[in-house]
This record gives sequence, C-alpha cells and structure tokens, in this order.
Amino acid sequence: MSFLLFLRGLVIVLLAFAISIYLLTGSLWGTFVQTLICGILIQIGYFVAVMLLVWRSVSKELVTPKSHIAR
Repeated sequence: MSFLLFLRGLVIVLLAFAISIYLLTGSLWGTFVQTLICGILIQIGYFVAVMLLVWRSVSKELVTPKSHIAR
C-alpha cells in the first residue's frame, strides 16, 4: 500500500470519526481529543501490521532452503 493511499484513507476515517463524535457529544474539545487518540491508535495498528509483515517475510527466508540459488 502506498503512503498516499494510506494517508487519504486515514484522513477520511478521521474526518468521519470526528463528525460522528461531534454530532454525538456537541463538544469541539472532546471531539479533538478523541480524534487525536483515534489517530494515534490507527498509527500504532499500522506500525504493528507492518512489523508483523516484515517479521513474517524474514522468518520465511530463514526457513526456506538456499539450495535453489543459481551459482
């Protein structure tokens, strides 16, 4: 996934979240704080997902025999 695609999705999700929270609470400050927390949680989830993908690819390389490499 490209960064611009991720960023566009993140902004859309945070805008939808902020609008819904504002409609539910009516508080700008509460909406700001909760949207900030939501953005941080999404970033943590994205980081963990990328780290798991890297870890899986490295562990597959370690398990795969190297005998198929042409010399």
